[in-house]
Amino acid sequence: MTDGLPPFVTFTTGAPLLMELGLVDTITPDGLRYHARQNPDWWRFGDRADQTPYVMVGRIRTMETGTFIEMFKDGPRRGGRGRKKS
Repeated sequence: MTDGLPPFVTFTTGAPLLMELGLVDTITPDGLRYHARQNPDWWRFGDRADQTPYVMVGRIRTMETGTFIEMFKDGPRRGGRGRKKS
């Protein structure tokens, strides 16, 4: 993971981080939630054996930042405005 990044992100903090890193043109926390619901085979966080578990902080789901960023390297699946590989 890159120095200076938080160890964990939430849907609310992850959306602006993706834009800041240039991995998507635009996305909102609700857009991330949409991807989590609509793209379960691509979304890397959850309760399945092939997913990374969310880390609960109180009632808030957090995601390990490195895994979260790697997931968006190819851009979000249908419906998003992720940057495509050249």
